[in-house]
Amino acid sequence: MKIAILIPDRNDRAIFLKNCIRMMEAQSILPDHIELVNDEPLNDLCDITWRYRTGYDRLKNKGFDIIFLIENDDYYAPNYIEFMIDKWIQHGRTDIFGNNFTYYYHLKLKAYFRFQHYGRASAMNTMLKPDLDIKWPEQDHEPYTDLHLWRNLKGTAIDPDKLLSIGLKHGKGLCGGRSHSTHLDRYDPKLKGVLDHDLSFLKEHMDPISFKFYSNYGEIL
Repeated sequence: MKIAILIPDRNDRAIFLKNCIRMMEAQSILPDHIELVNDEPLNDLCDITWRYRTGYDRLKNKGFDIIFLIENDDYYAPNYIEFMIDKWIQHGRTDIFGNNFTYYYHLKLKAYFRFQHYGRASAMNTMLKPDLDIKWPEQDHEPYTDLHLWRNLKGTAIDPDKLLSIGLKHGKGLCGGRSHSTHLDRYDPKLKGVLDHDLSFLKEHMDPISFKFYSNYGEIL
């Protein structure tokens, strides 16, 4: 099994990226290659689609069995790759594969909520077969690359029985997705949010090194 990691990066949150590389290098099954797309931005627009497309094209015809899309600020458990590879194989090695839900945690608000994707995964939890004929969004600054991929490729999204990743929101750097500075009402307990002022949620679901990193969000931000 030859595994590639694809990380889009704009050189605007170096501390998060360093932690991301640490998490990837601490996996129980190590990736064979990490493709970091940190080319100089052409403008001040979100260019996440361009970075995913560029990275994917760079990984073509290199003999990889699977490509993990990894967001540089999010949390991944030490056995994330191993768990996802095992489930991918069990489900027939589909062209696109991922988690059917995401827990989003806002570091400043100390609150989280669960988002059900209904048949697809967020980019942070998406895996792609290499060498697919992907029709990418026409606009490089389309922020929701994951929606496009899942609408145009055949795959499987599962409900894992354990929480091995968390989408972290904070507002640091140019962020394409929502919930960093908008739609914060979703963290309100009156809706679907859950407060975590004592950080017990993070502590329960993170390894000690990662918990220490994310719990010191004041130093990160």
